[in-house]
Amino acid sequence: KKQILLNAFDMFTPGHLSPGQWKNPSDRSITKFESLDYWINLAKLLEKGGINALFLADTYGGYDTYEGSLDECVRRGAQWPVGDPIIPISAMAAVTKNLAFGITASTSFEPAFLLAKRFSTLDHLTKGRIGWNIVTSWKKSAFKAIGLDNPIEHDQRYEQADEYLRVLYKLWNASWTPSAIQLSPSSDIYSDPSQVRQINHSGKYFQLSTPHIVPPSPQRTPFLFQAGTSSAGSEFATTHAEAVFVSSHSPSVLAPKVQKLRELARQKGRDPASLKVFATFTPIVGRTEEEAQAKYEEARKNASVIGGLVLFAGWTGIDISQFEDLDQEISASDSKEKNKILSILDNFTTPSEEVPKWTPHVVAERAAIGGLGPVAVGTAEQVADEMERWVREADVDGFNVAHVTTPGTFEEVVDLLVPELKRRGLYPEQESEGAEAWTAREKVYGRGQKQLRADHVGRKYDWDVYVEEE
Repeated sequence: KKQILLNAFDMFTPGHLSPGQWKNPSDRSITKFESLDYWINLAKLLEKGGINALFLADTYGGYDTYEGSLDECVRRGAQWPVGDPIIPISAMAAVTKNLAFGITASTSFEPAFLLAKRFSTLDHLTKGRIGWNIVTSWKKSAFKAIGLDNPIEHDQRYEQADEYLRVLYKLWNASWTPSAIQLSPSSDIYSDPSQVRQINHSGKYFQLSTPHIVPPSPQRTPFLFQAGTSSAGSEFATTHAEAVFVSSHSPSVLAPKVQKLRELARQKGRDPASLKVFATFTPIVGRTEEEAQAKYEEARKNASVIGGLVLFAGWTGIDISQFEDLDQEISASDSKEKNKILSILDNFTTPSEEVPKWTPHVVAERAAIGGLGPVAVGTAEQVADEMERWVREADVDGFNVAHVTTPGTFEEVVDLLVPELKRRGLYPEQESEGAEAWTAREKVYGRGQKQLRADHVGRKYDWDVYVEEE
């Protein structure tokens, strides 16, 4: 059976995809998310459950599409405030052995050299447990925060990101040989300069002349996540990503998108099965149906409907505050913002069996709990059934598990859901205590696959095959 991979989906913020749950007495995000103890304890919990990775989202500006203002974003705590997800990684890595970390960072806001240095350093410190969620930034508020007036046009962002990745492959893979570090005390030689290549890149968007300043890390290239299924996003993902993060409220809507991704990967000479697809999924698990339903009702009571609409408006460019008829059907043409996430706009405007008609009423209910994807309420058996249905019908490989309360949702997953998935033979068994630690890439592709697969474009930039372009 296909083994289901689970990533814990979190963010350095109260609420994340279920705004308002900080009001729940059992939630710790509002009082603890700024504490290192919170992240350390979360990492220990996820390690205990054999979770594949902690996937940390990030954003570079507030959501100001709803009512044309940032006020409700700030008032409701809708992914506001937001800290830097990279900072707690070292502390979490120090208390875990196999948990990987997927960190969101943008190709839009910093030189490739700086990002390459940071991720190589983290890959060393975690012994190869680092993944990068590649994003291209789109928010006006984020661009204004760094002194730019307007975001880059959608397809151009991906063209820019493609060049950015190729600069990184050169730094990570083409700059050092495996034997460059000599450590010869008698000759006073630390490393051999003939085995450290200067990278000279002069492209449409980026210029660089330098060797990589960090020696090769266990994975060289971090495990590569990417989110987005627009045409440009799909082209980028099937070229560069090893795992694609997708969102939908229906497996029937998602299935053709996954099929398209795998076919594009095949056309590029990649094994379609090597492109791992993770769908957003919010479980509410109880020991009984009644307990699960009570948790759901508590979540509904605490949910910030306005907070959910703030996130929805920012993602899609549709300001529902402008709708007079709350039963009016929403369509993509209602998006008045040029800058938005096209795949999420499609997610919230495509009807399905689960959502026959998208209206402001429906959006308000869906966006306030779980945000981007389905909410499964029930016993571990019932939630596992729903996961199996998504794997079967949409051909996904795993899930980014979003929380309602934290650490409550993740405790339910580790204590109730994971044992049920193991019982069904759907979840990787943990190795003995003395076994060698896994890198992020090995956890997905198997023991020994620490670096990019041979069919990945990044391998064209290995030291022994790379030739500097004119």
